[in-house]
Amino acid sequence: MIALLIGMACVFGLVPVLKLYGVPYIVNVMWLDLVTYLHHHGHQDLPWYRGEEWSYLRGGLTTVDRDYGWINNIHHDIGTHVIHHLFPQIPHYHLVEATKAARPVLGRYYREPEKSGPLPMHLITVLLKSLRVDHFVSDVGDVVFYQTDPSLSGDKWTGTDKQK
Repeated sequence: MIALLIGMACVFGLVPVLKLYGVPYIVNVMWLDLVTYLHHHGHQDLPWYRGEEWSYLRGGLTTVDRDYGWINNIHHDIGTHVIHHLFPQIPHYHLVEATKAARPVLGRYYREPEKSGPLPMHLITVLLKSLRVDHFVSDVGDVVFYQTDPSLSGDKWTGTDKQK
C-alpha cells in the first residue's frame, strides 16, 4: 500500500493523494476510535475487573451498546457491542437478533442504550461527560470504577465547585 501511495503521489502529486486518501483515512480512524471509546466508557456503573475477579463473561459485560441511528445500518450494526464481545463468532447481520434474544437472559447486566434519532447527537453529550469525569481507574483493587481527577474537577469541568 505504501508503494502504491508513493507511486500515486509521483503520478498525481502529493496534495491530491493526501486529499483523496489521507484525509478520509484519518476521518475513518477517528470515527473508529470514537465508537470504540463510547462502547467502553461513558456509563456510570461500568466496572473494570482484574485478577481473580476478571473472566471472559465479566469482561464482555463491561461494554455498552450504543444507538447510532441510521449509521447502525451502514456500519454492520456496530451498536450491538455487548453481544459482539460475548459471542464474537456471530456474524454482524445477526447481532440485532442475537441482542434481542439475549436481553432477557442478561437481565440487569445488560445496559439498555439510549435511543437515537436519525443522527446520534445524544452521543456528543455522553462523550463530553465521559471526558470530563472518567479520568482514571484505581491501581488498587480487583473491581474498580472510573474516577475523576480532583485537579481537573470544579466548575469548569463538572459543573460543581469542589472548593466550597
